[in-house]
Amino acid sequence: MAKNKVVFFEIPASDFKKAKAFYEKVFDWNVELWGDEGAMAYTTPVDQEHNPTEPGGINGGFYQRKSKTDQPSFGVETGSIDETLKAIEKAGGKVVTPKHATGEWGFMADFADPEGNVMTLWEKAKK
Repeated sequence: MAKNKVVFFEIPASDFKKAKAFYEKVFDWNVELWGDEGAMAYTTPVDQEHNPTEPGGINGGFYQRKSKTDQPSFGVETGSIDETLKAIEKAGGKVVTPKHATGEWGFMADFADPEGNVMTLWEKAKK
Protein backbone atom coordinates (compact mmCIF):
# COMPACT_ATOMS: atom_id res chain seq x y z
CA MET A 1 0.00 0.00 0.00
CA ALA A 2 1.30 3.44 -0.88
CA LYS A 3 1.89 5.82 1.97
CA ASN A 4 1.34 9.59 1.98
CA LYS A 5 -1.71 9.41 -0.30
CA VAL A 6 -3.69 12.41 -1.52
CA VAL A 7 -6.81 12.16 0.66
CA PHE A 8 -8.80 15.37 0.16
CA PHE A 9 -9.09 18.60 -1.75
CA GLU A 10 -10.11 22.13 -0.72
CA ILE A 11 -11.67 24.77 -2.93
CA PRO A 12 -12.04 28.42 -1.89
CA ALA A 13 -15.50 29.93 -2.35
CA SER A 14 -17.13 33.25 -1.64
CA ASP A 15 -20.69 31.89 -1.95
CA PHE A 16 -21.15 28.31 -0.75
CA LYS A 17 -24.68 28.02 -2.18
CA LYS A 18 -23.42 28.97 -5.66
CA ALA A 19 -20.52 26.53 -5.33
CA LYS A 20 -22.96 23.79 -4.26
CA ALA A 21 -25.25 24.44 -7.23
CA PHE A 22 -22.35 24.53 -9.71
CA TYR A 23 -20.52 21.38 -8.58
CA GLU A 24 -23.70 19.36 -8.11
CA LYS A 25 -24.95 20.32 -11.56
CA VAL A 26 -21.67 19.96 -13.45
CA PHE A 27 -20.04 16.98 -11.68
CA ASP A 28 -23.00 15.36 -9.89
CA TRP A 29 -21.23 15.72 -6.52
CA ASN A 30 -23.25 15.74 -3.30
CA VAL A 31 -22.38 19.01 -1.53
CA GLU A 32 -23.40 19.39 2.11
CA LEU A 33 -23.49 23.00 3.35
CA TRP A 34 -22.06 23.73 6.79
CA GLY A 35 -23.50 27.22 7.24
CA ASP A 36 -20.84 29.93 7.21
CA GLU A 37 -18.15 27.34 8.01
CA GLY A 38 -17.96 25.91 4.49
CA ALA A 39 -19.24 22.84 2.73
CA MET A 40 -18.28 19.19 2.28
CA ALA A 41 -18.11 17.76 -1.24
CA TYR A 42 -18.72 14.04 -1.67
CA THR A 43 -17.47 12.88 -5.06
CA THR A 44 -17.77 9.19 -4.23
CA PRO A 45 -19.88 7.06 -1.86
CA VAL A 46 -18.81 7.13 1.80
CA ASP A 47 -18.99 4.92 4.86
CA GLN A 48 -20.46 5.91 8.25
CA GLU A 49 -17.31 7.93 9.07
CA HIS A 50 -17.56 9.78 5.72
CA ASN A 51 -14.51 7.99 4.26
CA PRO A 52 -14.65 7.12 0.54
CA THR A 53 -15.66 3.52 -0.15
CA GLU A 54 -14.40 3.41 -3.75
CA PRO A 55 -10.69 2.70 -4.30
CA GLY A 56 -8.90 5.89 -5.34
CA GLY A 57 -11.87 8.09 -4.48
CA ILE A 58 -11.34 11.29 -2.53
CA ASN A 59 -13.76 13.85 -1.18
CA GLY A 60 -13.13 17.40 -0.16
CA GLY A 61 -14.64 20.67 0.81
CA PHE A 62 -15.09 24.36 0.30
CA TYR A 63 -13.66 26.98 2.62
CA GLN A 64 -14.30 30.72 2.87
CA ARG A 65 -12.24 32.62 0.31
CA LYS A 66 -10.03 35.18 2.08
CA SER A 67 -8.40 36.76 -0.96
CA LYS A 68 -8.49 36.67 -4.75
CA THR A 69 -5.22 34.75 -4.71
CA ASP A 70 -6.69 31.75 -2.83
CA GLN A 71 -6.44 28.62 -4.98
CA PRO A 72 -7.69 25.04 -4.73
CA SER A 73 -5.36 22.70 -2.90
CA PHE A 74 -5.11 19.10 -1.84
CA GLY A 75 -4.19 17.24 1.31
CA VAL A 76 -1.60 14.50 1.75
CA GLU A 77 -2.08 12.05 4.62
CA THR A 78 0.94 11.32 6.79
CA GLY A 79 1.47 9.27 9.93
CA SER A 80 3.30 12.16 11.59
CA ILE A 81 2.94 15.80 10.58
CA ASP A 82 5.85 16.68 12.86
CA GLU A 83 8.24 14.29 11.11
CA THR A 84 6.96 15.23 7.64
CA LEU A 85 7.43 18.97 8.31
CA LYS A 86 11.04 18.28 9.34
CA ALA A 87 11.59 16.38 6.08
CA ILE A 88 9.96 19.20 4.09
CA GLU A 89 12.26 21.82 5.60
CA LYS A 90 15.33 19.59 5.13
CA ALA A 91 14.38 19.19 1.43
CA GLY A 92 14.03 22.95 0.86
CA GLY A 93 10.34 23.46 1.57
CA LYS A 94 8.76 25.78 4.14
CA VAL A 95 6.10 25.48 6.83
CA VAL A 96 3.26 27.87 5.96
CA THR A 97 0.80 27.00 8.75
CA PRO A 98 2.07 24.97 11.72
CA LYS A 99 0.37 21.78 12.89
CA HIS A 100 -3.04 22.47 14.41
CA ALA A 101 -5.95 20.35 15.62
CA THR A 102 -9.11 19.99 13.55
CA GLY A 103 -11.49 19.00 16.30
CA GLU A 104 -11.83 15.28 16.94
CA TRP A 105 -10.73 14.35 13.40
CA GLY A 106 -7.01 14.95 13.57
CA PHE A 107 -4.42 17.55 12.62
CA MET A 108 -3.47 19.70 9.64
CA ALA A 109 -0.52 21.84 8.57
CA ASP A 110 0.25 23.71 5.35
CA PHE A 111 3.61 23.71 3.60
CA ALA A 112 5.18 25.15 0.47
CA ASP A 113 7.43 23.13 -1.79
CA PRO A 114 10.60 24.74 -3.18
CA GLU A 115 8.55 26.12 -6.11
CA GLY A 116 6.15 27.91 -3.74
CA ASN A 117 3.21 25.52 -4.26
CA VAL A 118 1.20 25.35 -1.04
CA MET A 119 -0.33 22.05 0.04
CA THR A 120 -1.84 20.58 3.19
CA LEU A 121 -0.74 17.72 5.40
CA TRP A 122 -3.34 15.60 7.19
CA GLU A 123 -2.80 13.34 10.22
CA LYS A 124 -5.72 11.29 11.52
CA ALA A 125 -6.50 11.44 15.22
CA LYS A 126 -5.16 8.42 17.09
CA LYS A 127 -8.00 6.29 18.42
